[in-house]
Amino acid sequence: MIRNTSLYCILLSCFLFACSTDQKSTNKSIEDTVKLFQKKAFENVSDSSLIYLKDAANLIKSTPTLSDSLQAENDYLTGSYYSQIGEIDSAATYFHKTIDRIKDSIKNDREVAYFYNSWVTYKKLQEYGDCIAVAHKFESLLPINNNVYRAFAFYQLENTYIEIKDYKKALSYSDKRIETLQKQKDTLSLISAVSSKTKIEYKYLNNKEKAYQTLENILQKEEQLNDIFKQELFINYGYYNHLDKNYRVALKYYLKASHIAKKISESPTKIENLAKTYANLGEVYLDLKIYDSSKYYLDQATTLKTLNISKTTISNISNYKLRYAYETKSNINEVLKYLDTITKYQNTRYEEKYSKDLKSLEFAYKEEKRLRNEKQEAIIEKLRTQTQLLLVFIMAILLISIGIFFYKKRQRTFDEMSLQMQQRLLRSQMNPHFTFNTLYAIQNTIKKDQQGAINYLLKFSRLLRLILENSTNNYVLLEKELESLRKYMDLQLLRFPDKFEYEIHLIDLEEDDLIFIPPMLLQPYIENSIEHAFKGIEYKGKISITLSEKEEYLQCIIEDNGVGIQSKMNSHKESVSTTLISDFIEKATKQKISVLNKGDRDTSTSGVITSFLIPYKQTEHD
Repeated sequence: MIRNTSLYCILLSCFLFACSTDQKSTNKSIEDTVKLFQKKAFENVSDSSLIYLKDAANLIKSTPTLSDSLQAENDYLTGSYYSQIGEIDSAATYFHKTIDRIKDSIKNDREVAYFYNSWVTYKKLQEYGDCIAVAHKFESLLPINNNVYRAFAFYQLENTYIEIKDYKKALSYSDKRIETLQKQKDTLSLISAVSSKTKIEYKYLNNKEKAYQTLENILQKEEQLNDIFKQELFINYGYYNHLDKNYRVALKYYLKASHIAKKISESPTKIENLAKTYANLGEVYLDLKIYDSSKYYLDQATTLKTLNISKTTISNISNYKLRYAYETKSNINEVLKYLDTITKYQNTRYEEKYSKDLKSLEFAYKEEKRLRNEKQEAIIEKLRTQTQLLLVFIMAILLISIGIFFYKKRQRTFDEMSLQMQQRLLRSQMNPHFTFNTLYAIQNTIKKDQQGAINYLLKFSRLLRLILENSTNNYVLLEKELESLRKYMDLQLLRFPDKFEYEIHLIDLEEDDLIFIPPMLLQPYIENSIEHAFKGIEYKGKISITLSEKEEYLQCIIEDNGVGIQSKMNSHKESVSTTLISDFIEKATKQKISVLNKGDRDTSTSGVITSFLIPYKQTEHD
């Protein structure tokens, strides 16, 4: 009996061993197939990529004995696919699945990439709470002695807290990052971390002295740095001095940065850094009124290969060239050329965004078709036909729009070139701070008064619509111009509640009269009163606007009870908008704008009275 039992055990063991070997062989075969699918998906992002990844996911699901790392890699590649086609929400979902599969500790650089891409994706979605959670989990799974990646986790937390404007928390993680890198003795990364810290101190916490002291301490160790970090250090030091209007010091360090940039080996990064440096030099020479040198460096920046230069840098160079043309009183064609460059750049940005959105939509449609094809072939055929008709319709609308655009462009005349040039300049230089501040104020109002925030948002959208409508015409109805002016001041009252009040008087006029005036002539003067006249006052400000007929013109009087012209001149330069309007009014009416300081006439009063004539027409096409 014992012998038979022993023989049975031996046979059973052999059988189990054979099964185990066969299972391992099967698992290895499936694992190789999954990796092959993942490789094909990774090699070329297209419709077939998602098919390969889904086939790999089905194989993994049907084989529970496969490792979690294989599933994590498949989720990561799927998230990368969605990220590259612009489906950020789907990418975030798969990246989150990926890091959820990392349980014990981070073992390799690939798993670091999982966490980094998850953090970046949540940051794009502005889901900052998830960003913080990802960074904390990443830091908690690192081995105790891995200071390099721990510093990277602190970098993620530092940047996230900057985004949510908790700058003290950002500074604390910046200090942790520096402390960690000091343990690692990573000099180059340490310099970058210190540079980032100075930016927080200077830009966000307004602790300029500490920021300068930190940078100067690094400058004393200049000989220990490589060229790339020297260039970054010089640009930062020059930039802070530039902001503080220490133009000569800024110029010195910009020049040092440009010398180093030329020595760095050829690469796309070199071209971008060189372009930034030339743009900085062009701007600081403009501030110093050394126009020949400014033109030289801006021309140098223009000659570089634009394919390797970021769109932001190209935009800055174009704006500096426009400023150069204006300040040096270049002829109108030169100014128009730079304005056209800026307009073409903005149009290109919009076209790229549209193309990207269209491409994402196309991918989404194709994926939807493939999934529905598995259920019912007849439905997918109908959807394909509808999609083709939709694309034809979109293309037809695009072609018609382009045709109308070029037709309108061909019909333009240059009879009123001065007015058109000023209007284009005003549109290209509309202050984005007003838009940002209004949206920020609306965001804060949502927390306190949701209905009030909705009302303000409606006013803001209507104001934008009116500005866009008015700015495309040479003349607009008086009624529409006053409507946009009221909406503008109502939104300013959101930013500065109880700061001022306003009133509009019409003498011998009706608001709905058929009177057409050039748009956007009054708004810059109203903005000056709101932004500068009421600074520091302890009483409620008041703006009074009076319009009346005077022969073939409208007489406009804008009066405020602010601090007066002397205080404004000490703290604010005349804007480009008001300068251009003054030139236009003088040419159109043969009379200058009158600006009277009320304090000069009566010391017991304060404020400014601005008076000027506005040309008008009885019909839009006169």
